[in-house]
Amino acid sequence: MTKILPSITTTSVFGRDWRKQFEEIKKINLEEVAFFPTCLKEKKIRQEAYKLLEDSPIESIPFVHLREDMDIEEIEYFINKWGTKVFNNHSKKEHQPKYDLSKYKKIIYIENHPPHYVKIETHAEREEKLIKEYGGICLDVAHLESERLEKSEHYEVFIEFLKKYKCGCWHASAIYPKKEHDPSEDVMRFDHHLYKNLSELDYLKRYQEFLPEFVALEVENTLSEQLEAKKYIEKIFNIN
Repeated sequence: MTKILPSITTTSVFGRDWRKQFEEIKKINLEEVAFFPTCLKEKKIRQEAYKLLEDSPIESIPFVHLREDMDIEEIEYFINKWGTKVFNNHSKKEHQPKYDLSKYKKIIYIENHPPHYVKIETHAEREEKLIKEYGGICLDVAHLESERLEKSEHYEVFIEFLKKYKCGCWHASAIYPKKEHDPSEDVMRFDHHLYKNLSELDYLKRYQEFLPEFVALEVENTLSEQLEAKKYIEKIFNIN
């Protein structure tokens, strides 16, 4: 059974304050989330977030996005304290773990990322090597759909990977009807970490054959809005 998870995200492209998410968690008494410590660049800041987690109603965090500087102690904190089942990591070289996480490689999944300034063949070769080395694929569905819309050659390459290797988890973000500016990278793009209309999640249906056990919403929307998106996605896939 697939589980759709609202998420605590720490990006602030759209002006969100991650600490305020914990205020909302208490208000709505949310008990289960995914966690994206993506922009918490110092361990002491992450430890502040962990304390906020412990002071919240949250009881379970099945899915965590790794940072390259997270150590084995942090991995085991999530497994032992929060029952985390899957982690993901980027395929880009600069985001590879700085610590030995080999003990948990089979529950770490490699996220697809559009190749930038690298030959598609070189990028794909690196992706496939990591996918085989770790547990499989974490599909960022919006990244992949954006590549389809851009008619990128990497799209077909990654579809073949999805047919060959286990897809253990998804990130689900919005796909806009037309390109809009992303201030974080100063580019025009289809995929964004904020949905304006629930219909911007309809594209997920295209990838139903690769639907995994865990789907994390990677958006900066409020958690109340994410719960609406969760229900919407469950209807798309007929999840009861």
